[in-house]
Amino acid sequence: MLKSMTGIIAIITILFFGSNYASAEQSPRDEEVYTFLKDAFQSQLSLGEKHRSLEEIDLVLDPYFTKEYQQSFLKEHLFEEEAGYITYGTDFPAYYIPFFSYDEETKVMESSEDEIIIYEFFTSEEDMPSLYDDHYEYVKLQETPSGWKVNDYGFEYEMPDFVKNNEMEQEDSIVTTGSVKDVRMNRITPFGMFAYPFFHSLPVTIGMMASQLLHDYNQNTFLVTR
Repeated sequence: MLKSMTGIIAIITILFFGSNYASAEQSPRDEEVYTFLKDAFQSQLSLGEKHRSLEEIDLVLDPYFTKEYQQSFLKEHLFEEEAGYITYGTDFPAYYIPFFSYDEETKVMESSEDEIIIYEFFTSEEDMPSLYDDHYEYVKLQETPSGWKVNDYGFEYEMPDFVKNNEMEQEDSIVTTGSVKDVRMNRITPFGMFAYPFFHSLPVTIGMMASQLLHDYNQNTFLVTR
């Protein structure tokens, strides 16, 4: 009997705490976006490795950037020399993919069905010389007939409006999720009954509580995904 009770308690504990752990992980969509941006950044850096023709440069950049974005980037950084075209290092990396940290500081948001914005707040390092004060950098991805591509870049010292709106939505989501968790905690108050191994209705109580936890877990997941 004791072994059976221990197993059931372990299952319920996993169901209860497992949902919180899963919600804290990066979503698969975010990871895909991060991988895409890292590859896009590497394609930009590769243009400084050797001289290329314009056709070759187009083949390197086209999988990741719209034609308009490529033109803006190349206008800023491309040099024509006798051996061909090449880019060099710069202190003003406009139109390069920002140096995102790709962790909880890098935010991914959908502004519409065919546009995703990735942004991050960068602070100036007090112990290191910096060209910039605290600022925001972002890029926008647009869905095109040939797939998602970078189509815009931004650098702003003031908080952009889309950042304000996104953070307000996140705060509202946290409040809503927190309310659901409070209700769930109130419902599982009888959990203390597990401490009494001879309670005559224990099998029924465990079954009801497990069912309630599963119901609340599904409800919480639905609210978060919305």
